[in-house]
Amino acid sequence: MKRMWLYCIAVASVAIITAMFIVFADDTDNINTEFLSSFGWRVSPRSIEQVPVTLPDTPDNIYNDYNRLQKEAGLDLTPYYGSQAIRYTYIVLNYPIDITDSQIRANVLCVDGRPIAGDIMTVSSDGFMHSLVFPH
Repeated sequence: MKRMWLYCIAVASVAIITAMFIVFADDTDNINTEFLSSFGWRVSPRSIEQVPVTLPDTPDNIYNDYNRLQKEAGLDLTPYYGSQAIRYTYIVLNYPIDITDSQIRANVLCVDGRPIAGDIMTVSSDGFMHSLVFPH
């Protein structure tokens, strides 16, 4: 009887944790897709990748260049240097130029569950990366 109780508690705990993860993930995806939408991007409703990122305390040339992209979109990484972040990646559904060789991705960098930065890029080796500003 004691084993049955432990089993029921374990199953219930896993179910609750799973449900909380799903709700949190859905919430994050909704926040991120709304963020991208505010720049004109239509993306897949769910991220296809989530990667932890540690922003450096002192930016190097790569982060300085990346922050220049952010500033083009009215964003700034400066207050977040030294923070832990998560990069969420989405498939872009409305890129205005037909690119048949590769898919276009939107990355959103979040700190404490809030979008703070992002970019649009291709996954091809000869691709590009640009700010979240929608090209016209």
